[in-house]
Amino acid sequence: MATFSTVMIADILSWLPTKTLFRFKCVSKPWSSLVGDSDFVKLHLHNSFKANAKTKLVLDGRTEDDEYKTYSIDFDSLANLEELSRPFSIAKFGVSSRIFGSCNGLLAVYHDEAGFALWNPSTRTCHHLPKLTIGDVFDCDYENVLGFGYDATGNDYKVVQMSASGKSVMIYSLKANSWRRIKDCPYQISYHVTQDGVFSNGSLHWVGDEEDEHGNGRLIFGLDLKVEEFHQVPESDISNRNFGYRSVGVLGGNLCVFREYDDKDDVILWVMKEYGVKESWTEVAALSREEWWQRGYFYTRAIACSRRGGRLLLEDGARPRQPTWFNLEKKTREILHVPGAPKHFAAMIYDPSLVSPVPIHQ
Repeated sequence: MATFSTVMIADILSWLPTKTLFRFKCVSKPWSSLVGDSDFVKLHLHNSFKANAKTKLVLDGRTEDDEYKTYSIDFDSLANLEELSRPFSIAKFGVSSRIFGSCNGLLAVYHDEAGFALWNPSTRTCHHLPKLTIGDVFDCDYENVLGFGYDATGNDYKVVQMSASGKSVMIYSLKANSWRRIKDCPYQISYHVTQDGVFSNGSLHWVGDEEDEHGNGRLIFGLDLKVEEFHQVPESDISNRNFGYRSVGVLGGNLCVFREYDDKDDVILWVMKEYGVKESWTEVAALSREEWWQRGYFYTRAIACSRRGGRLLLEDGARPRQPTWFNLEKKTREILHVPGAPKHFAAMIYDPSLVSPVPIHQ
């Protein structure tokens, strides 16, 4: 009977779905050790992206009628609805929490009173972050601004909290399992945009303004998670400066943003794409201003593009939320309805993985 080397077994297993591998941990101790090995986890994550494995959509219930429940569903088919046992359940903590970030299979969750948690729904593991001190929390002069991403160079997952004015910037390192304060942000978050940062190309991004400006969203800025420094993102369409950026998002791994012009009837969606070693903004969609305001899209960010590329999934800025499909050719919209799921929810792309949310030394 032919035998397979450990390397060959690892290569074969690395192409399997996360749930299947998680069940395989019960087969034997060697397989259990393999599935939990950090090098294997990286290989599996790499192969999952390479094979374009099934992407999930997380549905984060946002109303009391829906009991603030959370579900996942296959993004392409909108099938296989599954309720998730999330951190900070309403039954235990009394107040709802929210998911504010997704990266490499980990979800970042925030609760006003209990703090932060990193959570892998696929492996059902969770890590509650150390609480910030009273001084760190109350030194903020506005609503908290949050973000979650990955420092590839340091192989470290990081959570960011700061005030909307750019003060009291705190970064949590999963590798160190601790918070620390860095220099204040030189920009301020615009009051009318979605506050949570989006992760793309090694940085977290927000829409903001210079410190002496007030709330129109004149720039996009980022926080490089490797060097932990802020920077301004080059503008799109610099020939027309009568505009205001709205919420940033990510489409296919690329940063995107809605831009509203004072002298145009449409709100334009721009995507930053790489051309060789350069990056350039490309216009991909236009929504009429009337349509934008009618559905509360003033706060909208793009969530995802359909597999065939003909539709965009947009986050609804109205309260409570109902994400919407926008048909790029017909310029029509359709509310995303998932049988069995909450009627009102925030949606977020999620790629199942074996990545652990728990610090290595724990």
